[in-house]
Amino acid sequence: MTIHEYGDRKNPHILLIHGMWMCHEMMLPYVEKMRSEYHIIAPDLTGHGSDMGSFEGAEQDAVQIGKWIADHDIKTLDLMFSTSLGCVVAMYLVADSPWLTVKCSVLEGAALTRMKGVEWMFRGMMGGMQKHPNAASMMYSSAEMDKAVMDKLAASMNRTDKAALSCMVHTCNSFKYERCMLPESAQKRLFFEFGSRDSHLVCRKLIKRYYPNATITVRKGYGHCVYMFKHKEEYEGILKNYMLASVETK
Repeated sequence: MTIHEYGDRKNPHILLIHGMWMCHEMMLPYVEKMRSEYHIIAPDLTGHGSDMGSFEGAEQDAVQIGKWIADHDIKTLDLMFSTSLGCVVAMYLVADSPWLTVKCSVLEGAALTRMKGVEWMFRGMMGGMQKHPNAASMMYSSAEMDKAVMDKLAASMNRTDKAALSCMVHTCNSFKYERCMLPESAQKRLFFEFGSRDSHLVCRKLIKRYYPNATITVRKGYGHCVYMFKHKEEYEGILKNYMLASVETK
């Protein structure tokens, strides 16, 4: 785990947690206009981006992020924005950190599914992508990223071993809702975003069951995390609106 910081630590805090085979730089454009007012905490999850470790699980990464936040005496996050696999890390962080107040949590394409029976299919699909030289550019073609960032993604994808890949796939298909129960007040600060073609749509039913007071928005015609990639400037406004809505639900 490698944690990057931007802005003044004296400012209110925003935590960004990226998804599988992403890196922290991919999250920064969504808070570009907020960087002068906030302290941005942006980890590269283990085995991603600039981090050279091997991914061992969302719970382990959540513990590391929580320890870093506690060590820096941060008790409140104005916004936690996570995507896909990063949403699993985010939810475990909230569950394991009762001392931490998250005023607003936006979860894009949350991989909070429980579909162990199809893990083999996803593992095979992701393993196949690793063998393709242009897999990273194909996977994130809609994100319109700089070549330097794309090269970093390709490097982290290529160095992911079978054990880490298996762990990532398992993490995205075995979320432990029962250990992440939240009170109504905390549920109202959860804002889920999905595309109507998102492969994780199955988890919408689980979210409604376990977090009935959370907000779920479905973007018609979009796949997994594609809406945020295609609408960067608009998405920053969406984040701000959720932050305002979260304040109003107090």
